[in-house]
Amino acid sequence: MIRKLVSQLRMRYLNLRAQTSAVDLSDDERLILALKWFQQTLLPGGGSAAKYSMMFNKWFPSYPETTAFWINTLIYLQREKKEIFSTVFGERPIVDELVKWLMTTQRKDGTYPGSYGDFKNQPPRVFNNGQIIFALIDYYEHFGNEKCLDSAIQSADWILKVQDGDGAWRQFTLNQLSSNTRTAWALIRLGKLTGENKYLQAGKANINFALQLQDKNDYFIDNGFSENEIPSTHTIGYALRGIVGAGIDLQEDNWIKAAERAYQRIMPLVGNDGFLAGELDEEWKSDATFCCLPGNCQLSVVGFALETHTHRQEYALIASKLLDYVKGKQLLSHSPMVNGGVSGSWPVSGGYCSYDIPNWSARFFVDALLLEEQYINKQKKIS
Repeated sequence: MIRKLVSQLRMRYLNLRAQTSAVDLSDDERLILALKWFQQTLLPGGGSAAKYSMMFNKWFPSYPETTAFWINTLIYLQREKKEIFSTVFGERPIVDELVKWLMTTQRKDGTYPGSYGDFKNQPPRVFNNGQIIFALIDYYEHFGNEKCLDSAIQSADWILKVQDGDGAWRQFTLNQLSSNTRTAWALIRLGKLTGENKYLQAGKANINFALQLQDKNDYFIDNGFSENEIPSTHTIGYALRGIVGAGIDLQEDNWIKAAERAYQRIMPLVGNDGFLAGELDEEWKSDATFCCLPGNCQLSVVGFALETHTHRQEYALIASKLLDYVKGKQLLSHSPMVNGGVSGSWPVSGGYCSYDIPNWSARFFVDALLLEEQYINKQKKIS
């Protein structure tokens, strides 16, 4: 108890000096800071640590799902931001290393583990397997590694086995019936790549199921980690991103419009400084006084994706505002375990990953930075 109280006091002082909003940093400098923080998450046994606990001053074990998240982002950076990629990683074959480690966590039944730690004995999760499929597909498309494609197919075949007739996944999942749309999107990408209709149909069935969960307030219900909790903007962002991504890939305008309606409900909730309450109930209301930083980043990604498809600049303006808030909360510290990271909540004691710096927070932050750069460059060309 004493140790916990001391840690909390330390974090309060961290809160006072960690905000970077008053620091004149370019977006590329922020990007490098985040990537250097990510570099600290790479563990000797392979993979990226799930998170760093500021409370207990330790790294958690490597997390297959969120290691996979980084694979997608790093492939893009290696191709499009070579100078920055080289500045941080030099000649290290970081993407190859992560993919090689990731594939060691796949089990004989084709599944990947649902969390971090004891990979052999823990149950799988549909959502996690879907996100890993994204990484394996990207790696195959860019480097032609057949083993990655075979691995993705094995995982996808298991996902199809546990899918219900109405398109939902109710086994091997949390209460994320809406945000499994990101798994559906992964199956759609795999179906387009392989020409296998069964993956396309499974993905479509799940998106259509999720659209049935959109209520009269345009809210996607059944989307928390547990049945009785108010969903965070983290899982809300997952749900919308899966629908938008799949809708764009298949040119399903009704899917995209459904996500637009939800996004339009969120837009007026964003403060002038980009603050958005970290939890939103079915009335789009919240008693939360914290911001879920990865949720802000994910909804920023959704906004930029919607603008790219619809050319409605208001989506990008909200996306930038959400991202600006997170830019101001990127952590600066003498500790390399903290410096450049993005905490789960702001303040760090908030209700999502309290006192933790999850590796996926920085990943979504990097993705949003890259999409904002694309949007700015596009606007320069237009003008």
